[in-house]
Amino acid sequence: MNSNKTTHVLLFLSTFLTLTYSDIFLNPEVPQTLENYKLYFLENWPYSVSLLFILLAHEMGHYLPARYYGVRASLPYFIPLPFGPIGTMGAVIKIKDQIPDKKILFDIGIGGPAASLVLSLFAWVVGISLSKVVEIPPNFDRSGFLFFGDSIFTYATAQWILGPIDFATMDIQAHPLAKAGWVGLLITAINLLPFGQLDGGHVIYSMFGESYRKWIHILFGFFLLFALVHFTWLIWGFLIYYVLRVEHPFIKDAMYGIGRSRFIFGIIILVSFLIIFVPKPIIVGSEYDNPSLLDDLIRLIVHTVGLSE
Repeated sequence: MNSNKTTHVLLFLSTFLTLTYSDIFLNPEVPQTLENYKLYFLENWPYSVSLLFILLAHEMGHYLPARYYGVRASLPYFIPLPFGPIGTMGAVIKIKDQIPDKKILFDIGIGGPAASLVLSLFAWVVGISLSKVVEIPPNFDRSGFLFFGDSIFTYATAQWILGPIDFATMDIQAHPLAKAGWVGLLITAINLLPFGQLDGGHVIYSMFGESYRKWIHILFGFFLLFALVHFTWLIWGFLIYYVLRVEHPFIKDAMYGIGRSRFIFGIIILVSFLIIFVPKPIIVGSEYDNPSLLDDLIRLIVHTVGLSE
């Protein structure tokens, strides 16, 4: 069945609207006036346009290699989310043919995260340089706010460009371009989780072949430990196990393998995942200073060991 281009266009436009107006739409605390919608548009359009461009580049990074190899694929389906701080659940394309071998799987799988990684890094660095550091008033009530967590990359670059920043007494008033870069990096990191039909699953399966089935479930078990840091990863663990699957479906080997250059490129992308991964993506203000389950578990272990000595 051919893609309905009207559907793709409507989803694209709907996603632009939810990206632009997610902070005001269905929010009872913000008056639903035309003037407010104009203000939100003027404030948020850099975020909407830049993030849509990042998402489009990601999907084209899959679509163009697929077409190059003669694998039929749909145009991107953008996924609007009319509530929450992000406004989208990303975008997807549908591969309509069996992928011939692991080399082609690698090229199709890695193209998307490679494209969105580069653009998201650029958006974040430029955006954070346009952002401002603000003082947090003493006894400030955080409970009504949401906070975006940090990866190794976002924390280090924010400190380098704007720092030193003491987040106990300061916060960053992020430019919309920085927010687009942060969301782009988050979506890229989620796609690079090395399981099943996610982009990272395609890449790691192409690199290590059938032998990876011996240890991929162990890696999945270690991934589930992040649920002790933030409940989001428990939801993703459920989706991976029951929907996306832990193991990749069988694809035959390429005649001469994927090649050394592709393997090195895959290692670079997988290492970048570790640098951009956000253990606690979005933090509710009322829980900002609360220890995670992992903190409590470590404290309990240390206390127990201390008692046994």
